[in-house]
Amino acid sequence: MKFRPIIIDDSQQELTEHGTEEFPVSMDRQLVSREDCKQITHWHYEIQISLVIKGVVRFLTPAGEYFIQKGEGIFVNSGVLHEVSPVEKGGGEYICVNFHPSMIYGQPKNMIRRDYVDPILFSKEMQAFPLQSQPWHKKICALLWKLGKVNDAQEYGYELEMKIILCRIWYLILLNNREKVEVESAVTFSEKQRMKTLQNFIHKNYMERITLEDISNSIHVSRGECCRIFKRIQNMSPITYLTKYRIAQSIKLLTCTELTITQIAQQTGFNTSSYYTECFKKEMGTTPLKYRKQHHGDLTNQAVLRKF
Repeated sequence: MKFRPIIIDDSQQELTEHGTEEFPVSMDRQLVSREDCKQITHWHYEIQISLVIKGVVRFLTPAGEYFIQKGEGIFVNSGVLHEVSPVEKGGGEYICVNFHPSMIYGQPKNMIRRDYVDPILFSKEMQAFPLQSQPWHKKICALLWKLGKVNDAQEYGYELEMKIILCRIWYLILLNNREKVEVESAVTFSEKQRMKTLQNFIHKNYMERITLEDISNSIHVSRGECCRIFKRIQNMSPITYLTKYRIAQSIKLLTCTELTITQIAQQTGFNTSSYYTECFKKEMGTTPLKYRKQHHGDLTNQAVLRKF
């Protein structure tokens, strides 16, 4: 299992190919201490499930900040922004499997996709979640370890065995989140594509003073329709999503630079440091200054601003 650097484009989409069109699965061993791996915010269409094998790794996603220890894992859904960073000196390591959802559902139009895959892919509550404490979490982590062994050995028929293991993992996720899955309404591919365009606009322009009208104009819809799209798919307004994204970006600056709170507020699109502090406290439960004191130096020893 090899290491691969995380390379992104202007929309923060990872450019790495995960497998092939015939077999869209990849497994990598990631070293969090590397400059071309840590603190690179990115997304990809593939689902990612990771297992930490050394140290503690911090995963930052729109769904929350998770500190995953050795033997634990994390699920990151398709299209969800995420980044990793070390917590301890010397960094950490994790193995991750990235796979296209078609590995589970097969043909584009069938009941497996409709009833058991799409409801998870488009779930508002299942963007990302840790695999730490529950018995089914531990089963998935054990299966991830087995998946890595099968991938490394590459014996006759290993692709089929990998598909079977991935389906088993998906079944455990489905079975233990049945209530969430059953209440999810279907979202069309067209709606998802429009959502991606809206998100990309925010990701590219969050440092500027952008309005709801600016966001809605990016896909040529009314402000009301833009709000409905976000409410349906993200369960939040476009402005709330923008604020959460700005705060996620500010956390990077708090933990790995020496910029002042005012400078961070300006670089992440907040009008004033007081408004930034107000939004940050509402989202994170503490002030930016207190957060910095708790985490600065623990996550990285480099005080260098990474430009996306």
